[in-house]
Amino acid sequence: MASTINGNLRLNSVLAGTALVVAAALAPLGLNEYYQSFLLQVFLVIALAQAWNLISGMTGYVSFGHAAFFGVGAYAGALFLTWGFPWWLAVFQGAGVAALIAVPLGMLTLRLRGPYFAIAMLGLNEIGRIVATLWVGLTNGGSGITLQPALLPPLGVEYFTALALALGATLLLAWIHRHRFGLELRAIREDEEAAEMVGVNTTLNKVIAFILSALIPGAVGAVYVLYTSYINPGSAFAHARNVEMIVVVLFGGSGTVWGPILGAAIIMILREMLWAEFPAVHLALLGVLLLVVVLYLPGGIVSLARRRRELRPDAGKAGDTPPP
Repeated sequence: MASTINGNLRLNSVLAGTALVVAAALAPLGLNEYYQSFLLQVFLVIALAQAWNLISGMTGYVSFGHAAFFGVGAYAGALFLTWGFPWWLAVFQGAGVAALIAVPLGMLTLRLRGPYFAIAMLGLNEIGRIVATLWVGLTNGGSGITLQPALLPPLGVEYFTALALALGATLLLAWIHRHRFGLELRAIREDEEAAEMVGVNTTLNKVIAFILSALIPGAVGAVYVLYTSYINPGSAFAHARNVEMIVVVLFGGSGTVWGPILGAAIIMILREMLWAEFPAVHLALLGVLLLVVVLYLPGGIVSLARRRRELRPDAGKAGDTPPP
């Protein structure tokens, strides 16, 4: 009975995911550039949220500075483009540079726990902004880097690249969630000392999760540069982007696969509506909304589905387990 229920849940998740991907792939056929641009931004936010969800939601190491890897990827992508590399290779290079930087950083910062790790990551983001500002010979300092239109792909290509990133990040999280690696990450989140006692290589698992969670924002940063054609220290290492990742994951459901997708879709739509109607206070209104969710729905939107299943007459029978 339990296997049947879990099988149905997985089938429903696969069907829903497939329908969303097909709809997103066909959307440019009937949407103008404004809506394509909006969806492109939603896809990028989904990928960023899944990256933060991997290290913070699943592993329990709350990061306040993952925008640093976004900034590194953005600058790497912009520089490689200006050096004559094709746009698609610049995306891979942005991801690769971010992942390479994450290796030593992960080995150092993951020795810290709790608020100490969070503060260290916050400092990392600020260091990235300062370096980008002062290294004028490479980054043009505060003036930033402007890319010529000839170097950039058309909007449709950028759209599908962003969709591929969101899909790839989500599939990675889904795979991790259902395999031993994900189980070990959740064990670290619940009790790291106990996980070590039962044979989990906590150091290796944390570093791998950290590198993967840096690689995705690096690629997103490079695609963001393709979309905006401009990057400067303020936009590359913006603290608001760190907050955005956290808000989206907590709103949707931390540690789940569907949470960042639902959170990104709802938050981005609300932000667009509030920005149009209340441009001066739209961020404050989103903050109030997040506060209400954290206080009264700490499990995020995904927890509503869990509660609904728990209230069913057959809930709890045959070892029913919540969806990812």
